[in-house]
Amino acid sequence: LLLDLLPPGVCNLLNPAAIYANNEISLGDVEIYGFDYDYTLAQYSNLLHSMIFNTARDILIEQFKYPEGLGKYDYIPGFAIRGLHYDVQKSLLMKIDAFHYVQLGTAYRGLKPVPDEEVIELYGGTQHIPLYQMSDFYGKGPSLKQFMDIFSLPEMTLLSSVIDYFITHGIEFDQVHLYKDISDAIRDVHVKGVMYKWIEKDMEQYILHGDEIYAVLNRLVNHKKKLFLITNSPFSFVDKGMKHMVGKNWRDLFDMVIVQADKPNFFTDRRKPFRKLDDKGSLQWDKINQLEKGKIYKE
Repeated sequence: LLLDLLPPGVCNLLNPAAIYANNEISLGDVEIYGFDYDYTLAQYSNLLHSMIFNTARDILIEQFKYPEGLGKYDYIPGFAIRGLHYDVQKSLLMKIDAFHYVQLGTAYRGLKPVPDEEVIELYGGTQHIPLYQMSDFYGKGPSLKQFMDIFSLPEMTLLSSVIDYFITHGIEFDQVHLYKDISDAIRDVHVKGVMYKWIEKDMEQYILHGDEIYAVLNRLVNHKKKLFLITNSPFSFVDKGMKHMVGKNWRDLFDMVIVQADKPNFFTDRRKPFRKLDDKGSLQWDKINQLEKGKIYKE
């Protein structure tokens, strides 16, 4: 059945050494399936991380007047993983487990590992971080920030690269200012739409075009499941990407499409009512009393 569903060669992408198990839920009992867009439906090549890193690095140099020597640093694939915490005051990037213990051997300051004994000393003789110091799901604690999504990988690498440069050259810096500057530079790459332009200009290079996306979505629809898409990305960007991967009628597969959702605030902020967009992505002024299939909504 799987081989009939997916095109030739797709199954070769699976890692035979990995374990794929799900004994907690029957997917047949699920009536509604929701999808994000970036890194869920759309998978990006590693080139995108390098572009984000390089552009944010150049923003630091040209706009924030950071040392030009930073231009020698390039993105390091595999340096960081999702879920790491960064202690702003101590300039430490590290893995903290679900019980709030620093995993020894994982702490880095800049691009160099920090000895376990130094880490323990920095936290008052313990590996444990008190709950009041820990960040919430999206890293808004008082001093510890957590990097949760794949787009965070270039940010962590840039943060570590800048710290490495300052330490190597004996330059004093304010940890809070440095963290904020790098966060702002990375944010500009996303918010100002620079990243969207790269991808739209050369989708073959940036998007890993997978026929399995259409196969999975179409199979769910054929089994009378309801599908929705909620993304923080703008409609024009999502529309072009989905046409590239799935085809021009991709919206027929979804009962609901919500763009620029402002997640994670989408799930808690009730002050922003839904707004409707036309097929060109322009906002409409209708009062939204119900969500209709085939329509595009924002917020």
